[in-house]
Amino acid sequence: MFFLTLTIGAFATEQEAELLIVGSDTTYLKSFPLDSLNLIENPFGYTRQTAPSTACWRGYNAVWRIIDNKLYLEKITRCYSDNESGEESIKDLFERNQVDYQEKDGMILANWVTMDLYAMDFSITRYYPDRFYLCDGYFEKKKNIEKNLKIKIVNGIIEIDRFKK
Repeated sequence: MFFLTLTIGAFATEQEAELLIVGSDTTYLKSFPLDSLNLIENPFGYTRQTAPSTACWRGYNAVWRIIDNKLYLEKITRCYSDNESGEESIKDLFERNQVDYQEKDGMILANWVTMDLYAMDFSITRYYPDRFYLCDGYFEKKKNIEKNLKIKIVNGIIEIDRFKK
């Protein structure tokens, strides 16, 4: 008998996290809510092929803030791995992409976002114990989802908030 063993290796670069600010707490967000808009023109004009590094395929980092139980896009900055620095005007970005938006204090209400965010329980926490990550649950085991649920967002409105201490 003849046996063939085939090993396929997969390599993936961990993506730079975005920031989520809740009150005085800042967490790392491993979900990318702006992606669901499928923008025609991406922030800073990057595409997956022209992104500054494999650690930031999006070509940008967003900062999100929860105020009065609503999720807002506060700003978009260049990736940490980018050789350049600076911010993208979020209002200009939405206007260029012909996306309607509601503004409050220079931020944009993220009314397109519907997602459940869960505490991330990966080995990364042993390397970075001072960081708290939230993810969209893709990697979470079904039996832990309810236990680990932190924030449920529906059309930009926070419906469940177990983030508060």
